[in-house]
Amino acid sequence: MNPIEMYGNEPGNDKSVVFLCSSPFGRFLYNLSLFLQVPKIMGFFLRTPFSRFMIGGFIKKHKIDMSAFEGRKFASFNDFFTRKDFSRNADTSPDTLISPCDSALSIFNIEENSVFRIKGFDYTLSDFFGTEEFDSVFAGGTALVFRLAATDYHRYCYIDSGSLEKNHFLKGKLYSVQPVCCRTFRVYTKNRRSWTILHTKNFGDVAQIEIGAFSVGGIKNHHENYSFSKGEEKGYFDLHGSTIVMLFKKGSIMLDKAIVEKSAGEREVCVKYGEPIGKKS
Repeated sequence: MNPIEMYGNEPGNDKSVVFLCSSPFGRFLYNLSLFLQVPKIMGFFLRTPFSRFMIGGFIKKHKIDMSAFEGRKFASFNDFFTRKDFSRNADTSPDTLISPCDSALSIFNIEENSVFRIKGFDYTLSDFFGTEEFDSVFAGGTALVFRLAATDYHRYCYIDSGSLEKNHFLKGKLYSVQPVCCRTFRVYTKNRRSWTILHTKNFGDVAQIEIGAFSVGGIKNHHENYSFSKGEEKGYFDLHGSTIVMLFKKGSIMLDKAIVEKSAGEREVCVKYGEPIGKKS
């Protein structure tokens, strides 16, 4: 049985994406749409006032709670999508590890040879960074993959207090990050992404990689050469689903037992912006 037959019915898959991943013809159409820059064209339209008519239907279809935005008028679908929710709060207890965003979380071990397996593909640390500089730093550690669906809040926060230097941007394509697509393409290293090293107070050096997805043309990080506070907003994604991958050194974190149990076998666990998911080891 091929991966599409096995995993095509996983939660989080749209029928259209399953079709595009399920056959050579579908994958040809998918790659053709990327070659023709369909995501870029979609992104341009969704940033214009002409896209406002889509907002109401999107809210209704996905049952999005808009109580924090009563009376606000959005200039475009993208303005709605990247809305800032001032009612969001993060747990700032000193030793807690918090989720940077609303997402479906999956957990992977990084082997001592710097390889880890996600959705049927082997990845190396150098695949993510474009350099072997960090192979020994995170070998034997933990990779947390936060997959944001189109309906999730698309802003993300710092998991601890600390500092960072530069954001490193790597060009790439814009495949969907729905589960079936992640099992068909090496999405996490083919897609456009930005990475930085967070020098955190409680968890040591942590790598954070923001990965764009279909029509997510923008990865907007607010800071460089900056000292940040736990729970402070780090940035946001423009449009539709996307992913954050965080890499932790060996022995630096202890994940919540219930989350570890629920995520066994590459299952995803729903987590929310700023909520505790573990603690300092």
